[in-house]
Parts: sequence; structure tokens; C-alpha cells
Amino acid sequence: MGNPKCDICNKTVYPLEKVAAADKAFHKWCFKCAECNVTLNLQTFKAVGGKVYCFTHTPVDRASTSADSVAVSKAVNAPKRKAEGLSQVQKGTGEKPTAVMH
Repeated sequence: MGNPKCDICNKTVYPLEKVAAADKAFHKWCFKCAECNVTLNLQTFKAVGGKVYCFTHTPVDRASTSADSVAVSKAVNAPKRKAEGLSQVQKGTGEKPTAVMH
């Protein structure tokens, strides 16, 4: 088996210039973030969908919850809890106190 081809530039990657990541081979100088082109190494990359990214630009899979789901509709329609004791709280009028009552 010959030397692999770089996944970025398609040129031959020789052992001394090889970075193997995400089951692919890259030249050291081709191993860059797909988003911002910052040079990566084996400690600073994340592979997502066959591409390599820096930590800042790694795509995040944000699972969205459908508004139609049973769990969401139950949570929205759940009885609301009332805070105990709030109805007895004395509220001031905002006026300056004039006299102290004993």
C-alpha cells in the first residue's frame, strides 16, 4: 500500500508530514479548521461529519423539541403552583412613615 492522499489537497502524505485524524490523513499544514482555517493539532481538533474543526467552531447538534410532543404539552398545561403565604404579605404605600404605633 502506498502513502495516503491528503484529504484537503489530495497530494501524497509522507510519514514525516502526516497527521492522522478522523480516519483520514492530512499534511500538517493542511490540518486546519474547516470554518476559520486556524492550524490544528491532535489536541485541538474535533471531527464532525468528516470535517475537522477547532473547539470554537465545532458544530453543535441542538436537539429541538417539537411543540407537539406529549411531554411539552403536559408541561405547558400542568397546574401552576401557587407560592404559599404571599397573599398575607404586608405591602407599603411608599409614603414616609409619620408615627410609630405601640
